[in-house]
Amino acid sequence: MNKSLFLKTFAAFILSSFLVLSAGTANAKRLTAAVADWTGGEITCQVAVSILEQELGYKVERIVFPSGTGLWEAISAGDIDFACESWPGYAEADDVMLNAPLIYDGEVVVEYSGTGEVIAFTTGIIGASDYYVPKYFVDANPDFKNWEDLNKFKAEFATVETGSKGRLIGCPVAGWNCHDQKRLDLLGLDFEAVELGTEVALLAEAQGAYDRQEPFLMYLWEPHFFFGKNEMVGIQLPPHNACETFTEANNWKDCGVGSWPATNWPKDFTMNYMNPAVMEKPENAEALAFFKKMKFQNGDQAKMLVRVDSDGLSVEEAVQEWKDSTDEWQAWLP
Repeated sequence: MNKSLFLKTFAAFILSSFLVLSAGTANAKRLTAAVADWTGGEITCQVAVSILEQELGYKVERIVFPSGTGLWEAISAGDIDFACESWPGYAEADDVMLNAPLIYDGEVVVEYSGTGEVIAFTTGIIGASDYYVPKYFVDANPDFKNWEDLNKFKAEFATVETGSKGRLIGCPVAGWNCHDQKRLDLLGLDFEAVELGTEVALLAEAQGAYDRQEPFLMYLWEPHFFFGKNEMVGIQLPPHNACETFTEANNWKDCGVGSWPATNWPKDFTMNYMNPAVMEKPENAEALAFFKKMKFQNGDQAKMLVRVDSDGLSVEEAVQEWKDSTDEWQAWLP
């Protein structure tokens, strides 16, 4: 082969190789995700990203983007493909941009009638608040079943501060509008709600009592790292029922024991939300199928929160440790 022919052949080989590589890159399964701005949301999104990348062959670019209406608009515009763990109770945009029922365990939990420019599927994480007692207290008192039994045990929950009444380590900040004392009074519970001023103070008081194996009743929400460290049991306050005439400014007007604020807080069925045009592309069919099946659990997130916040692992390390220790995520694969 003469030198000229060799150079032409070599150039053609290089060009064809480049075109093949370029085509492969163009057809690669790529998605852009918003990184959540709180640890729990970061964990949920990393669970999704690790499965998309390690099991389904996607390459996910992560972009730091604060949660809120602006993120929904970025997804609608196609600047970001998906984001994780939106809480309906804190996301006004969902009513505007979703147009489909939100389904959890085969049941419709929220109906949306917006534009449909964003789609969403439940993550499995359920935001919930309740009053909790330690599991060791429940184990030692098998006739304690739920909130209706509290008065029988009020002496065990009483402190010097509350006298003959039981103590609730209540919602720590008045501005959170938890209405703990009103709830206790409406339910006929002879307990006093004690506000400690900060979440840190609430958790320190509860952790101290837990370490001493003392009975205590506390307000808290899930998922939370406290549940990753300690075994707690919700007292099953009456299910949430809205009271249309109740107002913050005039809270003596209520709808009775069967409605807020006598009842529990509403549950937030959190969601992964995404751009429908992007997810309907053939190359993203597996990602869409995965998101429809994903069912992360509060307890798993709580344990990972402990590994990140207390033990110093990165979010990626905590998620990989969980993923290596269980096969439950395999049921979410397409």
